[in-house]
Amino acid sequence: MRASGVSDTGIRRQRNEDSIYLDEGGTVALLADGMGGHEKGQEASRSAVDTIGPFLEPESIETELLDITDGGGIPPSVSCVMSLVDSAVIEANDVVYGRNCDEKLQRFMGTTLVGLVITDEKYAVRFHVGDSRMYRLRDGKLEQLTRDHSAHVAWVDGGRKGPEPSTNVITRAIGPTPAVSPTVEWDEYQSGDFYLLCSDGLSDMVADDEIQRIFTSSEDTGRIANALADAANDAGGKDNISVIICRT
Repeated sequence: MRASGVSDTGIRRQRNEDSIYLDEGGTVALLADGMGGHEKGQEASRSAVDTIGPFLEPESIETELLDITDGGGIPPSVSCVMSLVDSAVIEANDVVYGRNCDEKLQRFMGTTLVGLVITDEKYAVRFHVGDSRMYRLRDGKLEQLTRDHSAHVAWVDGGRKGPEPSTNVITRAIGPTPAVSPTVEWDEYQSGDFYLLCSDGLSDMVADDEIQRIFTSSEDTGRIANALADAANDAGGKDNISVIICRT
């Protein structure tokens, strides 16, 4: 795949606590939105992508494939990547949670994560922890592929009982707790699909119809990524803004 990424501090923040990761082979994209303050959010997000990235490189997948047996209808390459994603998130959580404990932080650092892995067999494996999102543009239609791990989504799923929680309270993150699990999904990608990975600095500031309009204004991944970041800043830039655009 072809991919471009941009990470911007935004207008109202003093530092950027987001991190992005794109492998040289064009098969892995990761985006993390850190939290914790006093530069700890940046440490958490960077630790997560630096830990998870090598797990998902083509060489690691080839090695893991040697031990993969029948996946019950799941393609071997997909089963392999899903297994590696689980292991990678566990390792990243161990790293960040361990630092929280070692440094005896009063406010534990943590990070959200959203990732995409493209396999040789035309499959796309996506995964996330928290409220960083993934969208896909196919045949001119924009679709949100991830569902936020947030108190608001849980409230909606629970029948909207009780007071409505804020949309920015997340229920899963890498680092604050001893264990966390990602949501992992897969499907077959099509030639010409666009994928958007973003932090809430974009999704909270720019409406889906505007994201779709910007998407369809160009086929250049770099131009789209920069245009989306600019749109978030034009809307107020209240948070760090990170965007990755991938085209298969």
